[in-house]
Amino acid sequence: MIDSFKNFTRGFTIFSVVILLISLAVYLWMPFIHITPAYPYVVLFFYGFTLIVFRLLEKTKERRLSKFANAYMLVNFGKLVFFTIIIFVYAYFKRTDAVSFIITFFIYYLLFTSYEIIALLKK
Repeated sequence: MIDSFKNFTRGFTIFSVVILLISLAVYLWMPFIHITPAYPYVVLFFYGFTLIVFRLLEKTKERRLSKFANAYMLVNFGKLVFFTIIIFVYAYFKRTDAVSFIITFFIYYLLFTSYEIIALLKK
């Protein structure tokens, strides 16, 4: 179990750094594509949050598969609610950057969730 989590963490860290470097390149060299200036914090947020969720789901999967299905649905619903709150709070306080933040957040959400799902399916 620990080895599989270490393998996930290693691959996920590389994936996150690549996403961060691509975002940095777009932010610096393609100013016509507006990425929120908060993108490094969003990447770090998704990195930490996804590690915690993956570990939780991995532990649940080891117990019983039926509990894993329930936990997976509950965790994803909780993530959806939590992320929506974050988006609304940021959009309320930073109205000028709201659209780019929402689009950037959504793209990162798709990328990190896809990686998480692929890693869970491999198990």
